[in-house]
Amino acid sequence: MSSIHGKPDEGMCCLCTMEDITMESGNYVEYQVYPSMKWRPALFEKSVIEQLLETQFEQYINRVKKTDCQAELRRLLENGPPIYIADKHGLPLEDGDDCVLNLWYASDGQERSAKLKGAKEGEERQILWDELKKFIIVEGKEEGDDDEK
Repeated sequence: MSSIHGKPDEGMCCLCTMEDITMESGNYVEYQVYPSMKWRPALFEKSVIEQLLETQFEQYINRVKKTDCQAELRRLLENGPPIYIADKHGLPLEDGDDCVLNLWYASDGQERSAKLKGAKEGEERQILWDELKKFIIVEGKEEGDDDEK
């Protein structure tokens, strides 16, 4: 195990489940942020982190496709489809950091990617983003408004 990783603070508990986070229970997680590459303690336990990794990308896509609020849609599409796990409460970023890049699980001492299941990168991500932008309605117009009658 790398010496750069720490231990949970005494009395630390998950912001989501309220379970105690301890080395003994094996639910302590740290996250590495980019570009500072600093490691920080996650404020969620391992099971919550794993759930987010599994579902966050799919939930984003579903929200884009199902929202009936154009303001929400614009906010969702502003930064494009997510690549990495994110949560402003459980995985807060400090000024200057852009995203969570890696995770470390105390249970096995292994570092792993923070990339979301199903997430796209590069050209594949851009194609998806362009496709999702088609859900935006130009102000005052809806699909079919320009069709000849």
